[in-house]
Amino acid sequence: MGYVKAITRKIKKSGKTPIEIRITVNRIARYITLGIDIEPRYWDTKNNRVRKSYENSVRINNFITHKMNLVEVYLIQIQEKKKSFDIEEVKARLFDKVIRNYTIKAMCDEFFNELIALEKYTRVSSEKSRIRHLLSYFGENSTFDKFTVTNIKKYKNHLLSKVKLAERTDINHLILIRTLYNRAIREGIADANLYPFGENGVRIKFPDSQKIGVNMEEIRLLEECELEEGTTEWNARNSFLLSFYLAGARISDVLRIKWSDLNDGRLYYKMGKNNKVGSVKITSKAERIINLYKARKNKLDTFVLPELNKADIADNKDIYRKINTAKSKYNRSLKKIAKKVGITKSMSCHIARHSFGNISGDKIPIQMLQKLYRHSDITTTINYQQSFMNRETDSALEAVIGRDIDE
Repeated sequence: MGYVKAITRKIKKSGKTPIEIRITVNRIARYITLGIDIEPRYWDTKNNRVRKSYENSVRINNFITHKMNLVEVYLIQIQEKKKSFDIEEVKARLFDKVIRNYTIKAMCDEFFNELIALEKYTRVSSEKSRIRHLLSYFGENSTFDKFTVTNIKKYKNHLLSKVKLAERTDINHLILIRTLYNRAIREGIADANLYPFGENGVRIKFPDSQKIGVNMEEIRLLEECELEEGTTEWNARNSFLLSFYLAGARISDVLRIKWSDLNDGRLYYKMGKNNKVGSVKITSKAERIINLYKARKNKLDTFVLPELNKADIADNKDIYRKINTAKSKYNRSLKKIAKKVGITKSMSCHIARHSFGNISGDKIPIQMLQKLYRHSDITTTINYQQSFMNRETDSALEAVIGRDIDE
């Protein structure tokens, strides 16, 4: 036999709280909303009913009692028939809530098509691979009851041991499951009481990653390297330096810089990742690179760097493809340049961002770095920058072991 109780729990943004029926069977509680929201002051927590001061309180309380009676009768029936409790049957039979036998694949398709409709092409590319792995492991016809804590942990280990994914990449696959499950809860497809993530479930935490950028001496090697003007290597080196000079701007944002974004010695642009709008000073070194392209500028050129000037600017998908192509070309070229000038560190377009972090280290206040990086949350800046902030730990180490006499 189970227990049935009318309750209110969370308060919505509207300031009202939904009235729910809590059904406890075998010490597991499930909740069904009645579709009635009231202000918390009208709920009598002692008697579990709407206060008389609320308009239509009698009608609402009668409705609550009626639904609770139906559930209690249902619990007696399944006990007599020795059937197991089925919350989906209760919702469908007693509360007229139609629960679809919605497959994981159906939700994946819905989610994927939404990304395309919103033109989030960076995520389209990465999520496509994650969805493929997910459906291959769980099966296209599986429903959300497959997403148990045990099964998700097994899937995580499968990706690490069989697919050979890096731990950080593995976490992104778990985030996809969490996203799908949250969508399913909102649409009434999955049971919120069986949520497999959080304190009592699977915890998602990104592992610390080692970020290594080049130092100022290596930046000078790149600046002084003689390259043939107009070649891919020349463009790759210039884009890397421009990224560094613009406070570690992402290469995708550097490639998107338009001539019209340059005004009064500043660059005004919107970040592609989070759509944050802002501006940054064009330093003399950045201006020097921009002037190289100004001298080669065609009347029809929209962008400073050449890669997007042949793109259909009305087609975000085409821009995304050309940015990816440019990044691949530039990454290959940067490795060749590094070998040529004697840089032994791994080189790629994104290393320019790490290099700014490495050189700024703990010289710049974290609040200023947050502005330069355009991070919405300062915690993101702290987590990003902690790999580069070594002055205090270095001083502490030297205080213990001492400096070399020759230093």
